Amino acid sequence: MREDMFKVIINRPRWASRHAPRSKTRYDKCPDRQRVTGHRMMLEASYTKHLNENLAPLKRYLHKQKGRKWNDVFSEICEHLDTGSTVKMHVREHVEDFIYIKVKISPRGMLYSNTKWGGLVELKNWFAELYVDPSDGTIKETREACRKFGVTFRRDFYKNERRKAFNQKHPFIIHLDGFKWRVRLEEIWYEIELSGRPISESGYEIGLDELYTSLQTHNWRRQDGFKVKTKRQLSKKELKQAKLSNA
Repeated sequence: MREDMFKVIINRPRWASRHAPRSKTRYDKCPDRQRVTGHRMMLEASYTKHLNENLAPLKRYLHKQKGRKWNDVFSEICEHLDTGSTVKMHVREHVEDFIYIKVKISPRGMLYSNTKWGGLVELKNWFAELYVDPSDGTIKETREACRKFGVTFRRDFYKNERRKAFNQKHPFIIHLDGFKWRVRLEEIWYEIELSGRPISESGYEIGLDELYTSLQTHNWRRQDGFKVKTKRQLSKKELKQAKLSNA
């Protein structure tokens, strides 16, 4: 782990840090009160400040440790995120958001884990992408364990469900992966790849209806946010596999 990991993780302004209420009489609804302090200040505010850690470096670090012993990895984490700081301890609590540590094997041979909140979660309901194998104490990938036991990884399950609902709502434009789409233009199905996220000239991400209209009318040629990188017609075999048909 890099030595400045602590600074990298917490070096981000707190949410609502610029909207904290000022402790002045004009912000107090009670005319007899002279100053607003402590709990009253929180009552006067419509929202309060929250921690806003940048946990992406911690997640990347854990993913790079696949195959290593968890005890060795946790020793490195403790070296840079010690117990002498409340904020560092708070960051350490987020480690279990990315990896299941207390993993056991049920009498049926299935993996399950104790969460940091005390509940039991079976493998089919895991959300973390990493876990500590109870047999050898090494860090392994949850997707590989799901394939081994013949269950669907929970993240992939919800991703597929969202994709099905998305395709049912918009039958003529299907999102594949990344910037790849399948679009029906002039009664013919094509597979296109965009140069980036479909955003407008003003920099805002456009909706599906606007994206589909842009692809139909070739307005994307005047868009600064994205271009059509590649475009090809689907073959008969691809149409049959995707259960699609040209008019």
